[in-house]
Amino acid sequence: MALVAPITSTIRGIKLEVVLGDTLKTHGAILVHQIKSFDFLEREAIFIERVPEQIIEQVKTVLKAIID
Repeated sequence: MALVAPITSTIRGIKLEVVLGDTLKTHGAILVHQIKSFDFLEREAIFIERVPEQIIEQVKTVLKAIID
């Protein structure tokens, strides 16, 4: 199991999304407010790329604001 957040190609500029940088293959924004649990083995998910630690920290900051 994993916690995942969808990525959209539409950047809305809301505070609950984290925009991915231009250095990644994946473009768009992470929708932190739509986080879900996900069985990656059952869904046969594949690894595409790893995001920089800076983006992970931004996601954690938004998620903490939602939880608090």
